[in-house]
Amino acid sequence: MSEKLSAGKQVVSVQMPADLVDAMDRYGEAIERPRSWVMREAVASYLAYEAEKDRATRRALADVDAGRTISAEAVKAWADSLDQANPLPLPEPKR
Repeated sequence: MSEKLSAGKQVVSVQMPADLVDAMDRYGEAIERPRSWVMREAVASYLAYEAEKDRATRRALADVDAGRTISAEAVKAWADSLDQANPLPLPEPKR
């Protein structure tokens, strides 16, 4: 490899479908960024999204474990009332 890597960086190789590579290249050209930048941003964004999804799931499971839940019946009644003149208030979790 003739390119010198910056400290703390590694080269990673991955096989991807050609249409996905083409889409990355088109996007990179549109925003005047190289493929490597698009790939770094995409991976960073995906990892941040998945980490937040994991945190939200863990918070939700903690709520369930603590009994902070709303019955399906209460949610359905609330949702069914939304098109009425006086809809029901948003249901509160059990304490």
